[in-house]
Amino acid sequence: MWNPKVMPKPTWNSRYLWPELIGSIAALVLLLAAPVRAQDYKSYTRETFDQWYEKYKDTKADFKPGDVLTAKDIERMRPFVPPGYLEQLNFPEFKAEIIAPVSHRPRQDYVDCTEKYQSQVRMKPDGSVENYTCGQPFSSELKVDDPQAGFKAAWNFEYRWQNYGYFCDCPATWDRFGGSHATPPEYEPPPPSWREGIPFTWTKPSAEEMKDIYGGGGNFQRHLTCMYKKIIESHLPQLPDHLVPAPDAATFEWKEFTGFFEPFDIRGTAFIIYRYNDPFRADDAWAYIPNLRRVRRISAEVKSDSLLGTDHTLEDFYGFSGRPLEWKWKFMGFKDALVVMDSKYDYTHLYGPNGIIPNDVWSLRRFVLIERKSKDPRHPYSSVVDFWDPENWDTFYMEAWDRKGKLWKVWEFQKKWTETFKDWADINKGTFITNFQSIQVLDLQNDRGTIWITPGGYPNLDVKVLGLYDINKLEEIHR
Repeated sequence: MWNPKVMPKPTWNSRYLWPELIGSIAALVLLLAAPVRAQDYKSYTRETFDQWYEKYKDTKADFKPGDVLTAKDIERMRPFVPPGYLEQLNFPEFKAEIIAPVSHRPRQDYVDCTEKYQSQVRMKPDGSVENYTCGQPFSSELKVDDPQAGFKAAWNFEYRWQNYGYFCDCPATWDRFGGSHATPPEYEPPPPSWREGIPFTWTKPSAEEMKDIYGGGGNFQRHLTCMYKKIIESHLPQLPDHLVPAPDAATFEWKEFTGFFEPFDIRGTAFIIYRYNDPFRADDAWAYIPNLRRVRRISAEVKSDSLLGTDHTLEDFYGFSGRPLEWKWKFMGFKDALVVMDSKYDYTHLYGPNGIIPNDVWSLRRFVLIERKSKDPRHPYSSVVDFWDPENWDTFYMEAWDRKGKLWKVWEFQKKWTETFKDWADINKGTFITNFQSIQVLDLQNDRGTIWITPGGYPNLDVKVLGLYDINKLEEIHR
């Protein structure tokens, strides 16, 4: 059937038939060959991603360190930025200064532990591991034809180098695409009692610095502030017995504390989660709810629900913080990608029409692509693809598809090498980790996102911090 908006119906008596027809066909060919417009990413499916990967998995860049890419270079960047996120870079002010990739080799004690114990680690048929002591459990030389390669990558990620665990002040902002925000959100530090055992010097960003942190557009609809602290209790290469000095430390892989103190309606809300070394044992979790003035045990197994209305879930922490055995894992292969891994700033700088794109330096690095699918048929994600750096197993991109197979969310993790910090240096330097600066979650189906600014680091152990994870004291630490 003829579509007059695309190709006029031919008039056979017209002496201009062939020029018109040829011109219309040429216009149609150009239309089909044109790059996908920004608004078309809402139609992207998992097949869109697979086609992108197959087409560009071995593509070599035609740019080099020292080059500056702009919105005019979108097609040059397409092979190295996942579909759905690339389109967000297409605005007039976009600029990406390309820098050379930097080695992010973990600290030597972790490397030594890997070399000493890796050969004894075994993968069981059910996907669990045995004989793991510390370090990276499996080699980074993964093979697509190895049916266990996905699980090996998952355990490398689970046991990646993190010193004693991560700490951050984590303001989150609801960002509705379009519009503008008159002023950046306020930044307030957490209660001093929450930071006990985490000594460091810190300077509050100035008003001008806050404008750089929250640059660009976007309609900021809500803002909350929290403090997060994770403590790793076992498999620690830096300690002789690989355990923190705490009762039953061998029972736990890690513990997490997340406390909220702004805005007023959630002030004092706090969560504690325990992850056990037994991979088949469900996580335990407790919450202090200020309105109830009591501590309640909660289900930690429902990690796929929105975290206090953000576009992030508990399971999305770090890119993945679920339990590996609850997922099916597939190693897809390797892929070069453009990322912000070595920021030139201490604090993230954002810009763009929605205020959610990093205004920083970019580098091209090799990543492992891992597909995971939940074994729970009720999970809201039909599949997820993670971009993990095989040198240290950190996440830098993540894409998730809804139950209909449509691209739903994209995560961009903006980071900085711990050894280059000025502010926050006393809890970063000497740890040799790519530290979080911010996490941008883009809900592409609903034209919104969540911006997590995550200043912090990987402090050494002070036993005072162990009290933060005491369930009996959870009620005492609220404001």
